[in-house]
Amino acid sequence: MGKKYPVYALILVLLFCFGLAGCGKKSSSSKKEKDEEAIDITIQDEDCYAIITKGAGNAYNDHIVKGFTNIIEDAGKQSFVYQPEKATAREQIQVVRQLIDEKVSCIAIAPVDADALESVLQTAIDKGIPVISFDTPANPDSRLLDVNESGTTEIGETLLNAVKDVSGGRGYWAIVSSFSTSANQNAWISAMREIGEDEAYKGLALVEIAYGDDDYQKSYDQTISLLKKYPDLSVICAPTTIGIKAAVEAVKDAGAGVKVVGLGLPSEMAEYVKEGSICPYIYMWNPGYLGEMTAYVSMAFGNRKITGEEGEQLKVDGNKIFTVTKARDEGTEVIIGYPFRYDAKNIDEWKSIY
Repeated sequence: MGKKYPVYALILVLLFCFGLAGCGKKSSSSKKEKDEEAIDITIQDEDCYAIITKGAGNAYNDHIVKGFTNIIEDAGKQSFVYQPEKATAREQIQVVRQLIDEKVSCIAIAPVDADALESVLQTAIDKGIPVISFDTPANPDSRLLDVNESGTTEIGETLLNAVKDVSGGRGYWAIVSSFSTSANQNAWISAMREIGEDEAYKGLALVEIAYGDDDYQKSYDQTISLLKKYPDLSVICAPTTIGIKAAVEAVKDAGAGVKVVGLGLPSEMAEYVKEGSICPYIYMWNPGYLGEMTAYVSMAFGNRKITGEEGEQLKVDGNKIFTVTKARDEGTEVIIGYPFRYDAKNIDEWKSIY
């Protein structure tokens, strides 16, 4: 890790009435549906690398973008960043179509809905543009590789053990997730449910999975609904950075004796973790490093150094070697590492970093 990300302004000019400048060579002229307006994409460099996040207004995504653009620009390449304001598959599909027309060197995407994006991403690959996913996997047939922040089973086990820990191993618990179509969230939840069938977790009962769509207010409202619906609830697990903050604040405002665990950013959760009564610790990987790794993988594909085949190795940042492995969905991935625990003893060291 160790990179310091420069402060920069990211201007999003969005669907229907805005343009977004990123790389800058010629204006895209892809065909538009009747009710769509093309996003103004201009490309200045033949070697341009694109990153598309799930949505704007999310500090986690902003850190990914900073890591990505830092590495791309350090390498003397051009980057194109798109963060949809509405976090819809439709916006992502539109910008991918235009990036295909622009013949960018690689497209890195965190799909809002992997099934909805499958066709357009397959088209990009068929036209010779490498497609990789990060943060949440695209379907195996519509990506060449997934940059996985941590192994699915490891994340599921880590989160379930946190639920067990703060509940004393007994009680009702619920999940506040992001989108119902989010492949990574669904995979982690599936892993939690599978692992939860083990005898070691027999005292825990999952009562409901709620979806906040990575929107603070909706996640807050979903948490309040859970608290009212299940007065004996012991724990809420939120495997989403927006969801965990909303859940903690909802529990605090409601005065409920419910613990909250999950994935969060130290910069956003330090206050609650240090106080400790609701959320004694969080887990997370460094989203900036996820962005950096996505950039390294993008350039490796752009330079035709890897193809995404199982067993290939990628040397990163001079001395770190990552091996391409088979993912649970039968596609391929590179796994960065394991979730790291942030508690009252160490969170101050990290809150100024991300």
